[in-house]
Amino acid sequence: MKKSIFMTLATVVICGLAVTLFTQCNKDKEKNPEVKMMYYVSVSPDVLNVADVEINYLDANGAKQKEILTDTAWNKTLAANTLPLTEGVWAKLTPKASIAESDYQLSILTISAFTADLPDGTKAYDILGNDNYDVITTAENADEVAAWCAQSPTVANTIDEKAVSTTTTVDFGGNWWGEELVTRFGCFFLCDCASWWCDWCDVNGYY
Repeated sequence: MKKSIFMTLATVVICGLAVTLFTQCNKDKEKNPEVKMMYYVSVSPDVLNVADVEINYLDANGAKQKEILTDTAWNKTLAANTLPLTEGVWAKLTPKASIAESDYQLSILTISAFTADLPDGTKAYDILGNDNYDVITTAENADEVAAWCAQSPTVANTIDEKAVSTTTTVDFGGNWWGEELVTRFGCFFLCDCASWWCDWCDVNGYY
Protein backbone atom coordinates (compact mmCIF):
# COMPACT_ATOMS: atom_id res chain seq x y z
CA MET A 1 0.00 0.00 0.00
CA LYS A 2 2.77 2.44 1.03
CA LYS A 3 4.68 1.62 -2.13
CA SER A 4 1.58 2.26 -4.23
CA ILE A 5 0.99 5.66 -2.58
CA PHE A 6 4.66 6.58 -3.02
CA MET A 7 4.61 5.70 -6.71
CA THR A 8 1.40 7.69 -7.19
CA LEU A 9 2.91 10.77 -5.51
CA ALA A 10 6.11 10.39 -7.49
CA THR A 11 4.13 10.24 -10.70
CA VAL A 12 2.22 13.39 -9.76
CA VAL A 13 5.43 15.26 -8.92
CA ILE A 14 7.18 14.19 -12.11
CA CYS A 15 4.18 15.13 -14.24
CA GLY A 16 3.91 18.47 -12.47
CA LEU A 17 7.60 19.17 -13.05
CA ALA A 18 7.26 18.28 -16.71
CA VAL A 19 4.31 20.65 -17.11
CA THR A 20 6.25 23.43 -15.35
CA LEU A 21 9.30 22.96 -17.57
CA PHE A 22 7.15 22.81 -20.70
CA THR A 23 5.32 26.00 -19.68
CA GLN A 24 8.61 27.78 -18.94
CA CYS A 25 10.02 26.76 -22.33
CA ASN A 26 6.93 28.12 -24.05
CA LYS A 27 7.25 31.40 -22.14
CA ASP A 28 10.87 31.70 -23.24
CA LYS A 29 9.80 31.20 -26.86
CA GLU A 30 6.93 33.68 -26.57
CA LYS A 31 8.86 36.79 -25.60
CA ASN A 32 7.02 40.04 -26.07
CA PRO A 33 8.30 43.07 -27.97
CA GLU A 34 9.62 45.94 -25.89
CA VAL A 35 8.21 49.21 -27.15
CA LYS A 36 8.86 52.70 -25.88
CA MET A 37 6.30 55.32 -26.94
CA MET A 38 7.40 58.96 -26.81
CA TYR A 39 5.41 62.19 -27.16
CA TYR A 40 6.66 65.75 -27.11
CA VAL A 41 4.84 69.09 -27.42
CA SER A 42 6.34 72.56 -27.11
CA VAL A 43 4.84 75.99 -27.68
CA SER A 44 6.18 79.52 -27.83
CA PRO A 45 5.69 81.54 -24.59
CA ASP A 46 2.98 83.69 -26.15
CA VAL A 47 0.77 80.63 -26.70
CA LEU A 48 0.32 80.26 -22.95
CA ASN A 49 -0.59 83.95 -22.75
CA VAL A 50 -3.48 83.64 -25.19
CA ALA A 51 -4.68 80.03 -24.86
CA ASP A 52 -5.30 77.17 -22.48
CA VAL A 53 -3.43 74.08 -23.67
CA GLU A 54 -4.73 70.55 -23.08
CA ILE A 55 -2.58 67.66 -24.28
CA ASN A 56 -4.56 64.71 -25.64
CA TYR A 57 -2.71 61.44 -26.27
CA LEU A 58 -3.12 57.67 -26.52
CA ASP A 59 -1.56 55.55 -23.80
CA ALA A 60 -0.02 52.08 -24.21
CA ASN A 61 -3.48 50.48 -24.04
CA GLY A 62 -4.93 52.77 -26.70
CA ALA A 63 -6.97 54.74 -24.16
CA LYS A 64 -7.30 58.50 -24.58
CA GLN A 65 -5.65 60.57 -21.85
CA LYS A 66 -5.45 64.30 -21.11
CA GLU A 67 -2.96 66.55 -19.33
CA ILE A 68 -2.87 70.32 -18.91
CA LEU A 69 0.21 72.09 -20.27
CA THR A 70 1.58 74.48 -17.64
CA ASP A 71 4.99 75.16 -19.21
CA THR A 72 6.22 75.71 -22.75
CA ALA A 73 7.27 72.06 -23.11
CA TRP A 74 5.69 68.69 -22.27
CA ASN A 75 6.84 65.13 -22.83
CA LYS A 76 5.61 61.66 -22.03
CA THR A 77 7.31 58.26 -22.30
CA LEU A 78 5.27 55.07 -22.08
CA ALA A 79 6.24 51.39 -22.15
CA ALA A 80 4.31 48.74 -24.09
CA ASN A 81 4.88 45.02 -24.74
CA THR A 82 2.39 44.31 -27.49
CA LEU A 83 2.15 45.12 -31.18
CA PRO A 84 0.36 46.43 -33.14
CA LEU A 85 -0.42 49.68 -31.34
CA THR A 86 -1.34 53.24 -32.22
CA GLU A 87 0.29 56.44 -31.06
CA GLY A 88 -1.50 59.77 -31.18
CA VAL A 89 -1.02 63.22 -29.69
CA TRP A 90 -2.83 66.55 -30.10
CA ALA A 91 -2.62 69.82 -28.20
CA LYS A 92 -6.10 71.30 -27.87
CA LEU A 93 -5.71 75.08 -27.85
CA THR A 94 -8.62 77.04 -26.37
CA PRO A 95 -8.29 80.84 -26.73
CA LYS A 96 -8.63 82.73 -23.47
CA ALA A 97 -11.80 84.73 -22.89
CA SER A 98 -10.01 88.08 -23.01
CA ILE A 99 -7.19 88.73 -25.47
CA ALA A 100 -5.81 92.24 -25.85
CA GLU A 101 -4.51 93.41 -29.22
CA SER A 102 -0.78 92.83 -29.54
CA ASP A 103 1.83 91.10 -31.70
CA TYR A 104 1.67 87.54 -30.38
CA GLN A 105 4.35 85.21 -31.70
CA LEU A 106 2.77 81.76 -31.95
CA SER A 107 4.35 78.41 -32.78
CA ILE A 108 3.89 74.77 -31.82
CA LEU A 109 5.95 71.61 -32.17
CA THR A 110 4.21 68.20 -31.86
CA ILE A 111 6.18 64.93 -31.97
CA SER A 112 5.32 61.25 -31.79
CA ALA A 113 8.21 58.78 -31.73
CA PHE A 114 8.92 55.19 -30.74
CA THR A 115 11.61 52.56 -30.34
CA ALA A 116 10.93 48.82 -30.55
CA ASP A 117 12.99 45.73 -29.71
CA LEU A 118 11.37 42.67 -31.26
CA PRO A 119 11.81 39.07 -30.01
CA ASP A 120 13.80 38.16 -33.14
CA GLY A 121 16.39 40.84 -32.34
CA THR A 122 15.08 43.45 -34.77
CA LYS A 123 15.30 47.05 -33.57
CA ALA A 124 13.12 49.77 -35.07
CA TYR A 125 12.72 53.52 -34.58
CA ASP A 126 10.59 56.23 -36.09
CA ILE A 127 9.72 59.91 -35.60
CA LEU A 128 6.72 61.85 -36.84
CA GLY A 129 5.58 65.44 -36.44
CA ASN A 130 4.13 68.60 -37.98
CA ASP A 131 6.13 70.17 -40.81
CA ASN A 132 5.49 73.82 -39.82
CA TYR A 133 7.27 73.45 -36.49
CA ASP A 134 9.72 76.27 -37.33
CA VAL A 135 7.07 78.72 -38.57
CA ILE A 136 6.19 81.57 -36.22
CA THR A 137 2.79 83.12 -36.81
CA THR A 138 2.07 86.67 -35.69
CA ALA A 139 -1.47 87.11 -34.36
CA GLU A 140 -2.65 90.62 -33.50
CA ASN A 141 -6.15 90.05 -32.09
CA ALA A 142 -8.56 87.47 -30.69
CA ASP A 143 -9.86 86.39 -34.11
CA GLU A 144 -6.37 85.72 -35.44
CA VAL A 145 -5.45 83.83 -32.27
CA ALA A 146 -8.57 81.67 -32.58
CA ALA A 147 -7.82 80.89 -36.24
CA TRP A 148 -4.30 79.80 -35.36
CA CYS A 149 -5.41 77.71 -32.37
CA ALA A 150 -7.92 75.83 -34.54
CA GLN A 151 -5.04 74.47 -36.64
CA SER A 152 -3.10 72.80 -33.83
CA PRO A 153 -1.62 69.70 -35.55
CA THR A 154 -2.49 66.10 -34.71
CA VAL A 155 0.26 63.49 -34.99
CA ALA A 156 -0.71 59.81 -35.11
CA ASN A 157 0.81 56.58 -36.38
CA THR A 158 0.10 52.86 -36.23
CA ILE A 159 2.96 50.44 -35.52
CA ASP A 160 2.40 46.93 -36.89
CA GLU A 161 3.71 43.55 -35.64
CA LYS A 162 7.00 44.09 -37.50
CA ALA A 163 7.38 47.59 -36.00
CA VAL A 164 6.66 49.29 -39.33
CA SER A 165 5.05 52.68 -38.74
CA THR A 166 2.40 54.29 -40.95
CA THR A 167 0.49 57.52 -40.45
CA THR A 168 -3.10 57.23 -39.30
CA THR A 169 -5.89 59.35 -37.82
CA VAL A 170 -7.16 59.51 -34.25
CA ASP A 171 -10.35 61.33 -33.33
CA PHE A 172 -9.74 63.25 -30.12
CA GLY A 173 -12.84 65.35 -30.72
CA GLY A 174 -12.31 68.55 -32.69
CA ASN A 175 -8.73 67.93 -33.74
CA TRP A 176 -7.48 69.21 -37.10
CA TRP A 177 -5.97 67.07 -39.88
CA GLY A 178 -4.97 69.71 -42.43
CA GLU A 179 -1.23 69.60 -41.74
CA GLU A 180 1.09 67.24 -43.58
CA LEU A 181 3.25 65.17 -41.26
CA VAL A 182 6.95 64.73 -41.87
CA THR A 183 9.88 63.06 -40.15
CA ARG A 184 12.79 65.37 -40.98
CA PHE A 185 12.15 67.98 -38.31
CA GLY A 186 12.08 65.51 -35.41
CA CYS A 187 15.68 64.53 -36.00
CA PHE A 188 16.95 67.96 -35.06
CA PHE A 189 15.24 67.68 -31.67
CA LEU A 190 15.69 64.00 -30.77
CA CYS A 191 19.32 63.87 -31.86
CA ASP A 192 20.11 65.87 -28.74
CA CYS A 193 18.35 63.24 -26.59
CA ALA A 194 20.20 60.11 -27.73
CA SER A 195 23.08 59.43 -30.11
CA TRP A 196 21.32 56.50 -31.81
CA TRP A 197 18.64 58.91 -33.07
CA CYS A 198 21.43 60.77 -34.89
CA ASP A 199 22.60 57.53 -36.49
CA TRP A 200 19.05 56.61 -37.53
CA CYS A 201 18.38 60.04 -39.00
CA ASP A 202 21.64 59.97 -40.92
CA VAL A 203 21.02 56.48 -42.35
CA ASN A 204 17.49 57.41 -43.42
CA GLY A 205 18.56 60.67 -45.04
CA TYR A 206 16.80 63.13 -42.77
CA TYR A 207 19.83 65.39 -42.41
